[in-house]
Amino acid sequence: MNQKLGLISVLLLLGIVFFSFMGLRTEHENYIPFQKAISSLAQVENMKLDENSRLLDQNGNLLYEFKNNESRIYLDYNRIPEPVRQVFIATEDQGFIQHHGIDGKAIARAFITNSSAGSVQQGGSTITQQLSRNLFLTHERTYDRKLKELLISYQIEQQLSKERILELYINSIYFQNGVYGIEKASRYYFSKPVGELSLAETALLAAIPNNPKLYDPLTNFENTIKRQKWILLKMKEQGYINEATYEASLSQHIQLKVSQPVIPYPEIVGYVKEELLSLLATSPANKGLTTKELLVKRDQLLKSGVVVETSLDPLLQKEAVRAVNNRLPYNDIEGSVVVVDHVSKQIVSIVGGKNVGLEEFNRAYQAKRQPGSSIKPLLVYAPYVDVYGAKSQSLISAARMCEDNYCPNNYGGASYGTVSLKKAIASSINTAAVRVLSKTGVNKAFSYLQPFGFSSVTREDHQLASALGGFSKGFSPLELTSAYTAFSSGGTFVKPRLITSVKDKNGKLLYAWKEKPVSVWSEKTNSVMREMLEAGTISGTARDARFAGSSYIGGKTGTTNDVRDLWFIGLTDRYTAGVWVGRDKPSSLRSIESASPEVMIWRDIMKKAHQN
Repeated sequence: MNQKLGLISVLLLLGIVFFSFMGLRTEHENYIPFQKAISSLAQVENMKLDENSRLLDQNGNLLYEFKNNESRIYLDYNRIPEPVRQVFIATEDQGFIQHHGIDGKAIARAFITNSSAGSVQQGGSTITQQLSRNLFLTHERTYDRKLKELLISYQIEQQLSKERILELYINSIYFQNGVYGIEKASRYYFSKPVGELSLAETALLAAIPNNPKLYDPLTNFENTIKRQKWILLKMKEQGYINEATYEASLSQHIQLKVSQPVIPYPEIVGYVKEELLSLLATSPANKGLTTKELLVKRDQLLKSGVVVETSLDPLLQKEAVRAVNNRLPYNDIEGSVVVVDHVSKQIVSIVGGKNVGLEEFNRAYQAKRQPGSSIKPLLVYAPYVDVYGAKSQSLISAARMCEDNYCPNNYGGASYGTVSLKKAIASSINTAAVRVLSKTGVNKAFSYLQPFGFSSVTREDHQLASALGGFSKGFSPLELTSAYTAFSSGGTFVKPRLITSVKDKNGKLLYAWKEKPVSVWSEKTNSVMREMLEAGTISGTARDARFAGSSYIGGKTGTTNDVRDLWFIGLTDRYTAGVWVGRDKPSSLRSIESASPEVMIWRDIMKKAHQN
């Protein structure tokens, strides 16, 4: 009798709360109609939770996880181990399979308890209700929120299967320390996937969401163990495990193995995001989108659990970082490196400075510096050879000259007579370079730069002084190194990239580069240029670059006015690599110029690369 009266009282009180809420609702002109609000909140048929996306090196090893506010690795229902499903049903909602989102008995018990206490002390929530709260509501303890929760839960049960509800629930629950979902929790607390957990370990993780702070195993391990034991008991009582399994799980020693996130090469993350933006822009589906819209699309993509595969060679990257730090032991002098593989036409290493953090300024692609003489092969000599069919031994005057009031000087004030093109480039003779550019024609020579897509070349740069690197804004190390790859591709150019593909979590290809090679100069021109660039490492300004291990070594140094920048862009039979050395606030590097740090960094990296 008392039970019947209690139930009637509960129903009456719920009705009063409901109609009181409805009355308050109508008093606000701008309040969204209740049914419409509930329906819109509970549209979960295509619900997708944010999940971490992974950045991989060329070997498939993890470089970085792109995370939102919720760090999560999503598991589809059929990948959630059965013990995990059982443990949450046993402890959170024993009637989950039978009810329609609301457990009346549990609500009645909670209502009576809360009425006695004068506040909300007990929830009595089903798994569906908890999912409603996690996805659509706050965790405030009010009857207003509870009523919404009940109605949304009912709506969810009409739309989704029990399997889908359980899948969303297990992936949405919070496991403390910024971790969401059972798979990420398993990898965080035990450093292994959930499929490798023992039942005892599974029960320990299942203890956390009930009260994440109270049951945080990192700070309240004893509390967590107590609840773990209670969970195992519930599983035994409900027939999910037998006595032997129960006793064995109770006795198992739990050893946490917290996964501390290590970002081996944080400097590449910002560049990958930048390149990903460019990749998205090439897709026909994104044609016409503004930069702002592309940024939104990129951020959404990185919340969907995609896999970003790259060509980064971890061994070369490690060596490049080491070389820059070892050869530049000065507080205010920086360096950057870009290495491109000739076979794949892809970037295998990109170093933006000595200690570049996550998404900090990366000098390899964000710094624009004057190129000095490193621009000569691209702007001066290759166009001249291509236009006139010149040979490496073709002669050119290197005598003093003035043209349109521009009078270039050679390094150290040196004077020359007539020299071969090979001698001119190997010894970096300025007067010869300016004369060659003048013969080709400034506009004609600059047309050879267009295929490279240099971002900062302007009409103002169309002048003879550019033969020596006198540009208005300059180039990034990535731009210059990329352009030099044409010398290793028979005179054709394909812009090197770091991203090789973007796939969804099931391995379906979403995005990949589809760029075609562009012919910049003839193969005959290219052969002549390779001979001339090799001379620079045999008898010219880059003699220190040579090492045993590559059948071909060529390249060009570059020094800007007052030695504010030191460049070396070089080629081997397998790689093109560029090195820049300088200060962020440009000033003279004359004190270290004789040590040729730019060339020595390059050689250190290439020696290591050719040992593999």
